[in-house]
Amino acid sequence: MFRPNDRHLQIPIISSISQLPEAYRERLATSWAGTFYREFFMRIDEAPFAVLYSDKASRPNVPVNQLVSLEFLKAGHGWSDEELFDALRFDLQVRYSLGLWDLGIDDFELRTVYNFRRRLTHHMQETGTNLLDQAFEHVTDAQIAAFGLRTDKQRMDSTFVASNIRELSRLQLLVEVLQRVQRMLQPTEQAHYAAAFAPYLKGSAGQYVYHVKTGTTASHLQAIGELMQQLVTELVTAHAEEATYQMLVRVFGEHFVAQASSLTAKPGQDISADSLQAPDDPEATYRSKAGEAHKGYVANVTETCHPENPVQLIIKVQTAPNITDDGDLFAEAVPALVARTDLQELHTDGGYNGQAADAAAAAHDVLHIQSAIRGAQPSAERVSLAEFAIAPADRGTPDTLTCPQGQSAPVSASRKHLKAAFDINQCRDCPLLGTRCPVDPGKHRQHAVLRFSQHQIDVARRRQRCAAERASEHHLRPAIEATVRSVKHPFPGGKLPVRGRIRMSMVLIGSCAMTNVRRIHRYVRGRNRPNSAKPTAHPWPKPYQPDAQPFCGRLDILMHRLLCRFLGLSCPMPSRLPWTITP
Repeated sequence: MFRPNDRHLQIPIISSISQLPEAYRERLATSWAGTFYREFFMRIDEAPFAVLYSDKASRPNVPVNQLVSLEFLKAGHGWSDEELFDALRFDLQVRYSLGLWDLGIDDFELRTVYNFRRRLTHHMQETGTNLLDQAFEHVTDAQIAAFGLRTDKQRMDSTFVASNIRELSRLQLLVEVLQRVQRMLQPTEQAHYAAAFAPYLKGSAGQYVYHVKTGTTASHLQAIGELMQQLVTELVTAHAEEATYQMLVRVFGEHFVAQASSLTAKPGQDISADSLQAPDDPEATYRSKAGEAHKGYVANVTETCHPENPVQLIIKVQTAPNITDDGDLFAEAVPALVARTDLQELHTDGGYNGQAADAAAAAHDVLHIQSAIRGAQPSAERVSLAEFAIAPADRGTPDTLTCPQGQSAPVSASRKHLKAAFDINQCRDCPLLGTRCPVDPGKHRQHAVLRFSQHQIDVARRRQRCAAERASEHHLRPAIEATVRSVKHPFPGGKLPVRGRIRMSMVLIGSCAMTNVRRIHRYVRGRNRPNSAKPTAHPWPKPYQPDAQPFCGRLDILMHRLLCRFLGLSCPMPSRLPWTITP
């Protein structure tokens, strides 16, 4: 049964934290743990997670805000589950960040964390809703509002991330699939196919490949293909709904070509990039970029970048198979960004080209500024459309074009294209006519006509914005490279300790959330002590409002102070500590 957690708002009179010396309490409250508690933990909306729990009257859930925070702390620090649980039990900073004021409260087993992840995963598979992503965006929106950050200018970049899978050769992958199919079979079926599977069960798939002699790989592939073809045909009736059989069908279709009377293995270059890379991660894909091979996923990160902001925050992270084009990620992100923020300019690199990106930017009135343009560059022997002055310069169908020599012409629409008609009399005196000028002077016309499409105008505008960005003294995009590094930093080599798109996205969201917390912590720490090394933040999470407290709270304060005096202890409480605090 779901129950929201507000127990952290009730600070006990005597606790592990209250018994610390005052200097330690101040250090703890102004550490990253205090920032995490105030700027992340207290902003979590637990209500959307109620769908993961039963509606019947039953045992209350472990606090959702604690479980969500643990997931994000684990990702942000690159901890294993064992390290996470040790930190929860013994690290005072971690407990403080979760609103646990005493070492002896709220103890639960690691299995609770596993069950919470399982519920999150099943919920996303069934509904397509990532609750952790929703929590991250809700918290980030609250942080943006709290610090008064401007969101009209943003930047975006993508990076490859690998899942926790082995690097398998083609032959090793096929043998591994066969071994899993054999384990799927019933005992009677295993006995029936014992002779066929025998060569592939003498060891691991790696050991099988180790004994393959040079030059004989093709014959091994042929034998495996024939066995797979037999299994695909004969096991369909009994095992069609099983995931292992479906993986067998997928791999056979990806690696072999079956004809009426023959079976051949596909050449390596003909195997699709979205083919199965590892049996444990069916969604991982293959991509080669700059001569390097990547297996796994791509993460697309968007953050604020307005120069007036005192701190920039990550506001969105996307996870997709690494064969996904950057332009498609752009098109997917823009509608949500426009709905959540005041997005007007989006700065990217040259990979975010494409009609999908152009359409999304135009539909939502977003100015797309790139630092480079992917694809063939205009020829220097001919004046490109980007050298014309386009009015209006930002978006939409142009009204006029002005050539490099200063002549303007109105733009009109023809049946298939747009066109601009320049005065032929002025064109005759132009030194570019007939050499580099792209206009068509014709033979018996009064105008020299330039024909183009709306897509060509969009590309020309993009090139103009790119040139202006390069000429500017202040570049907004490059800093996103450091952001990407900070997100991947907890994971050596960019390899995450999980598999599957859902789990990969959860870990990346957590890492982005912790990156934001670290940035806020650096900003708040610098703001609070510009000229002094002594922290000025209050040792407790929130300012007190003693005048709003009932009389019973003041009575407990008095009893506590008398008890401390009787025991000869220094009282760690302020003179007017309330019974509760207001978040």
